Amino acid sequence: MRTFILLFLLLSGVALRSQTYTVIADSLRLPTGLEVDAQGRLWVVESGYGFDDGAVSVQLPDGALAPVVVGLPSFFDTMTQESVGPWHTLALPNNQLAVTSGLAGGVYLFDLNGFTPGVSPPKSAVDSVAFLDITGFVFQNGFTESNPYSLARDASGNLYIADAAANTVVKVEPTGQMTVFDTFPDIPNPLPFGPPTIDPVPTRILAKPGGGFYVCGLTGFPFLDSAATIYSVSSDGVVTPYAGGFTTLTDMALDAVTGDLFVLQLGKFDLSIFNYAPNSAKVTRIKPNGDRIVVADGFDLGSALALDGQGNLYVSELGVGRILKWNSVATAIHEQHSGLKDILLAPNPTMGRTRLSFSLDAPGPVQLRVLNAGGRILYSQDLGVLNAGTYQTDLPAENLTSGFYWVEMQTKTGLNNQALLKY
Repeated sequence: MRTFILLFLLLSGVALRSQTYTVIADSLRLPTGLEVDAQGRLWVVESGYGFDDGAVSVQLPDGALAPVVVGLPSFFDTMTQESVGPWHTLALPNNQLAVTSGLAGGVYLFDLNGFTPGVSPPKSAVDSVAFLDITGFVFQNGFTESNPYSLARDASGNLYIADAAANTVVKVEPTGQMTVFDTFPDIPNPLPFGPPTIDPVPTRILAKPGGGFYVCGLTGFPFLDSAATIYSVSSDGVVTPYAGGFTTLTDMALDAVTGDLFVLQLGKFDLSIFNYAPNSAKVTRIKPNGDRIVVADGFDLGSALALDGQGNLYVSELGVGRILKWNSVATAIHEQHSGLKDILLAPNPTMGRTRLSFSLDAPGPVQLRVLNAGGRILYSQDLGVLNAGTYQTDLPAENLTSGFYWVEMQTKTGLNNQALLKY
């Protein structure tokens, strides 16, 4: 499965269990994109219900959403139960706006000079000043599917488009020249059914302040728990795993002050009902040292995420059609500390048994797990209740095959820290 599926089954809303947020917009048509620009304005993308009703809006100072672009191509396939339309925006210099479109197969570029949100009539696709044909390019380069999903920009003005169906990133230079910037590896399917490998489905590309990118993946069917990975991509396109063990990631946002990365889980796919479990979306904050903290959960089908300069967190619910806001999430002083830190593996890379070292800030039960790239648990060990201190343990790796593996440490608070092992 190489397309980003929006099941029609998911459009029914479910009451939320958490009330720590504020609803700032509702009744939206499948909101799939959120972006905060340099002026602190929140941009919202709706993929639409399949009647060429895709749209882009921006939030006004009074909180209302003003339409900026309307009537973008949108299609709902009743056979595949798949909705395709505009996905994400990116504010560009000189008051330009880029909008990715899965259905159109590329990126619309709009000139917003002279446009006043809430006053000027909204633009449409025919008003775009340029269109980047990403799908045409990837087809010419041997890919059989395409879904331009999100985009980022580097300091030199190059655009980078994450194609969720081709499992690649396309680089577009200011001259219009396109190249395949990188590709992402398939994930082995550990289940006895479904395809032999699972597509990574890159959904969000995010520029790092110092150069390079983060890219996260939804993963394809069967949407396995812990199968999604966040990749670090260098400025020359070298892909390395950054953090793994996640589930169905759709979006990310970076706190430029602290370096913390906020990642959004769409939900947990329940094979018993062949649908996503209600209210199983969540936002996890990853600190530069690897610690993870769940900062928001209990909402439904998290499709997009944004962070503003005041540390406020915005999340869209796909089926319910709402935008939720958590105040001061990125600047909260009182946080739950993971207790685990300084996870080290030596030797790494390894050809056999390796030594795992870690520190524990507070006493508690600790569990060790080793997972492959597909999220399958290969080894698990209960280390018991440990006091605060520094510990070492041997990690058996003799039976591993060549590749990358995630070594996870858990406390009673859940997944807290992780290290990457190469064999």
